[in-house]
Amino acid sequence: MAVSSIFHHVILDTPEKIEAFANALEASLAHPYVRPEGSVARVATPEEVHKIWELREKNMRKKS
Repeated sequence: MAVSSIFHHVILDTPEKIEAFANALEASLAHPYVRPEGSVARVATPEEVHKIWELREKNMRKKS
């Protein structure tokens, strides 16, 4: 389920988009923790992910 939600909004409708997506996947597999030059994104630590998930669950309980 997690993987399907990641790709839920990915639309690959041209050969160029398919090629770019495949290249990005291959680059990610080759260097999983290397950011592209100029990127402002960073890899979250497991602790940060856990904290974010806890906040999400807490907020979901409030909505119920």
